[in-house]
Amino acid sequence: MQGEASPLRIVPATPADVEALAALLVETVAGNGSVGFMHPLDPAAARAFWEASLREVEQGGRIVLCAWREGTLLGTGSLVLVSAPSQPHRAELTKVMTSRAARGAGVGAALVAALEDAARTHGRRLLTLDASLVDGPSGFYRRLGYRTTGDIPEYAYKPLGGLAPTRIMWKLLDAREPAPLPVDPAADERFMRLALELGERAAREDDEIPVGAVLVSAQGEVLGQGWNRNIGDHDPSAHAEIMALREAGRRLGNHRLLGCTLYVTLEPCAMCAMALVHARIARLVYGAADPKTGACGSVFDLLGDPRHNHRVEVTGGVLGEEAGRRLSNYFRAKRGKPPL
Repeated sequence: MQGEASPLRIVPATPADVEALAALLVETVAGNGSVGFMHPLDPAAARAFWEASLREVEQGGRIVLCAWREGTLLGTGSLVLVSAPSQPHRAELTKVMTSRAARGAGVGAALVAALEDAARTHGRRLLTLDASLVDGPSGFYRRLGYRTTGDIPEYAYKPLGGLAPTRIMWKLLDAREPAPLPVDPAADERFMRLALELGERAAREDDEIPVGAVLVSAQGEVLGQGWNRNIGDHDPSAHAEIMALREAGRRLGNHRLLGCTLYVTLEPCAMCAMALVHARIARLVYGAADPKTGACGSVFDLLGDPRHNHRVEVTGGVLGEEAGRRLSNYFRAKRGKPPL
């Protein structure tokens, strides 16, 4: 069919691939990708790294895969097969990189899937990795089913400078993952716009921070709505999310809100995130990230903690720019500044 892209070919790396792998590594480092090197990376050093990696492959300690399309290297990823006698079941996922031209095309996800298959073939069922939290891929890995163990501050320098924290993540390949919830982007945007309207009511009617929330059933019915009421209700727990959960609980006559999705204009704090776990919410969709108190991936990742007995699917950034702008304008108005 004319215009159809050639299939992606994922195969083990060979010595003939060293030049292409070195060029991809140099490009990744120049783009501030956290792969263990600093910018500028000497191409000779990049070649030496891959030559050493392929020697490890020959010795049985590493797997290196390459993703090719029409003779062009689009990505690579590696598995380090842990040699400790007490950990014969574990491997480390590392050096997963895609070229700038291939980002957003599913190459990274295809590489990780192929590496997971290779891990199974080698009897490795537990994969671990670390992902930088500054322009890092932790969200990408989370979407692929990886869980968070914790974050380490000042873990490594970014290639362009500055210490950055990292997130330690893992995945059990033989674990039964829940089937992903169906996602309807149009519905997500529609319900988020309703939440934005509720946030405006908070500012207009109550002079509260404009955060709004909507709780929707699995059938698409709005069960609860809320906006910030901390000041008016003299209640530190009266966040928009809590107000929506309370209304839905009263309506259903149940504290368990199974199968429901919560839409909120700002990433939930720790209190609200844990309320979602206790209510057994199926999915969270939020607008703007909260770099100060966000507990769903920005500052903490409470919903990704594997110790909980319930998992909440998370989608962030839906109408995020608009939600963030409305919040900024509220505080700018308080300071006598013009809106953005």
